[in-house]
Amino acid sequence: MSSSDLPAPGLSNDLRIVPVEIAPETFWVGKREPGNIFYANPYLRRFRGTDTKTQRASEFNLLIDPGSSSDFSTIHTKVTSLIGGMERLSALFINHQDPDVGSSASIISARYAPRAGLLCSEDTWRLIVHQNLPRNRFIPTEKFAQGLSVPTGHKLLPVPSPFCHFRGAVMLYDPQTRVLFTGDLFGGLTDANAKGLWADESDWSGIRAFHQIYMPVNAALARVVATIRKLTPAVEIIAPQHGRVIRGPLVQQFLERMEKLQVGLDIMDEAQDRTHLQAWNSVVDRVLALARGYLGDSVDVKLGASEDLSDTSTFDGNRLVVNRLGKWTVEHVVDVLCKGEPPEIAGPIMVEATSAAAEYNLPTPHLDIEGAGAPSHISLLDP
Repeated sequence: MSSSDLPAPGLSNDLRIVPVEIAPETFWVGKREPGNIFYANPYLRRFRGTDTKTQRASEFNLLIDPGSSSDFSTIHTKVTSLIGGMERLSALFINHQDPDVGSSASIISARYAPRAGLLCSEDTWRLIVHQNLPRNRFIPTEKFAQGLSVPTGHKLLPVPSPFCHFRGAVMLYDPQTRVLFTGDLFGGLTDANAKGLWADESDWSGIRAFHQIYMPVNAALARVVATIRKLTPAVEIIAPQHGRVIRGPLVQQFLERMEKLQVGLDIMDEAQDRTHLQAWNSVVDRVLALARGYLGDSVDVKLGASEDLSDTSTFDGNRLVVNRLGKWTVEHVVDVLCKGEPPEIAGPIMVEATSAAAEYNLPTPHLDIEGAGAPSHISLLDP
């Protein structure tokens, strides 16, 4: 049976507490808070078999993109529930250098898994080594272009994904389960009301938004999509570092869309003609209509307090009319509205802005998705 035909395991369970098996012996072990629209996805792959050298029963436990140090307690609990303790980890794989990918690797390596190898590209290692990681445990992916054999007899294939979004980014393919761990590639925002861990059609708008903000140019995406299509056996599950897990027909559909997606430099200098400005005004109308449902009259108070909006827009009664710099104006409006608001309010406002832009074929607004719902200031005198 194809993995795309399998029932979605774990959807009735609380993702805050339980790991989710996305493929045989492959588990999502991340942290997911209700109402959040952006979260990281560490994965645990358990290998069981016979050691090819000793012919004895063997295990190899791989933690993939171990996540942020702020998520460590959740990841520790879930990994321990699966393998009995983090000291049983054999290796950690890190896609690229960003802190949300692997800043927990330092504490894991130093305290909990003192013998675990650190598998990543040389470009990534040159940066993450400064997190006090042990140099003697570095395993460069460049040495295993034809695949990496683990003691249980299984094989893993590092797949470079340069400039998606870091030059040293490397995906990891597990041909046994046909799961491709893609790092930031195919990651995205997730609707705050989305249920479970499996992506559906609605996830594309969040993936599109994330890539248009962080990926440098379409050429990088088209190149890596071509690489993914050459993998054998064919990929059945895409497990990204952010957002939800992609399987079934969506794998090919999202690959086709990613191959053509305009991002970064492709859209940075897009001309601001009248049709674009009209569309940006429609985005603002939708954002403000949604925001007023949550915030009421405080929407006008917040917008009126901004000294910058008058440079690009005017008020026509209660309607904010964008006169120029539509993308910037939408970004500023969303920032002003979301500042100081909790995730359950900030999240829907940001999603409405990005989904409206997608519907009108506009470049994705650059929004502070990672800080959604964060307080506008913190006082040292707060209790």
